[in-house]
Amino acid sequence: MSVSLGWINREQTDKSRKNDELHAICIVNRICDSACVHDSVHGNLHTALISLFLPVVKLGKSDYIYITINPQFQIMLHDSYFTLSFIARKARALRNGEYPIFVRITVSGQVSEMNIGRSVVPENWDQKRAMSKGRSRRDLELNKYIEVVKARFLEIHNMLVREGKMVNPKILRDHFLGTVEKPKMLCDVFRQANEQRYAEYERGDMGKATYERWVRCVTYLEEFMQLTLNVSDIPVKDVTKGFVQDFEHFLRMNKKAANNTAVRYLRYLKNVMQYAIANKWATEDPFLGKRFKRTVADREALTEAELKRMMNLDLKAYPRVEAVRDTFVFCCFTGLAFCDIKSLKRSDITTDAEGNMWIRKHREKTGELSVIPLLDVPRRLIEKYSNHPKVMLEGVVLPVISNQRMNAYLKEVADLAKINRHLTSHIGRHTFATLSLSNHVPIESISKMLGHSDIRTTQIYAKMQAKTIYEDMASMRQKFDCVMMN
Repeated sequence: MSVSLGWINREQTDKSRKNDELHAICIVNRICDSACVHDSVHGNLHTALISLFLPVVKLGKSDYIYITINPQFQIMLHDSYFTLSFIARKARALRNGEYPIFVRITVSGQVSEMNIGRSVVPENWDQKRAMSKGRSRRDLELNKYIEVVKARFLEIHNMLVREGKMVNPKILRDHFLGTVEKPKMLCDVFRQANEQRYAEYERGDMGKATYERWVRCVTYLEEFMQLTLNVSDIPVKDVTKGFVQDFEHFLRMNKKAANNTAVRYLRYLKNVMQYAIANKWATEDPFLGKRFKRTVADREALTEAELKRMMNLDLKAYPRVEAVRDTFVFCCFTGLAFCDIKSLKRSDITTDAEGNMWIRKHREKTGELSVIPLLDVPRRLIEKYSNHPKVMLEGVVLPVISNQRMNAYLKEVADLAKINRHLTSHIGRHTFATLSLSNHVPIESISKMLGHSDIRTTQIYAKMQAKTIYEDMASMRQKFDCVMMN
């Protein structure tokens, strides 16, 4: 028997198909059955065909076997074709006289051997058929185990080929033995990084809300991979630029994340990838050359006139609406965010030696300390609700309802005060900042009162005010731009 392998252009054999596929033709020429041919020839051919998952068709008596194959598989046949041979080693005979069985793995001329942990009685071993010819239960189990070893090596080979990874005898053997180091998985690395974030949170260097976003990012990644890849995790080294782009799309489309929110989560992922690269769990940075641009949010604020109209509303007939209005006004005169007002307690208010009252409270979001002088308006509001059941029961300063309900009531307040804008609890904080700036309070003081960790955040209000001033001067500019001085 002789076996030959060649490549010919499909167009030469099948003019009806207009594609670039190729045919691999294995020609097996039969000779008489009595000819002495080593069975490894059959085994080698069979292994090569099965490992590629290709259709094999036997055509007539001449036994021509046609394999239809795409061009990318040409390399597979040349570079990753492998054979397995099972050998009973006489030179390493055991004390009981049996021969240990080794498997020889051959890939493109490279060879590696491995003891499969089985032995055989010498007279029972059939080297030509690579199996025991004995009929005992032990011999039958040996033959079955050899088939299992073959199947496992074939499975490993197919996996490596599919994933486009290098195939050589050592790699096949290491995978079989389970000595290949498992890759670090993305979400596992992320959780490991989050342990450091938690330590920062416990130390007071990170706010609760920020830490919770880090944790939430892992959940979003798992959801994204389950949706797009049908897996809950991937090796961190497999994160590509395309993966990052798809995750960004998922955040914006599926999670309805605003630009700044999406950018924040992507920066978390970038941080984790840099952490993985630093530990040599990944080699390529998928964020290389990618820039994230945060948008400056339009921070609406009430004017002094609008705030006065709201404060002058008579809402005694609507106590719930009145309590919401008063909570909002308290925000406008303290700069506290909704979550900070909701948790504000009497113990957060102190009086200095001169009798001045101060709010000293760590922000829920960042943990930064806000130090705010208590003006007459918020002080009177505290006294107004001092006997409220919720205030007395929970030890808080104001009877604050949920943020969702508060924003719903604020719409009614805006209508009554003839304020033509969508009011939310956070606008009260913006109003405090802009009113403080317009009344010449230094920006450093405003930053301290707002509990900003970076003064650049506070400077956004200054830029907004400058823009407003410029627009307010537009009418004057139009009147005098055309006037020429003599």
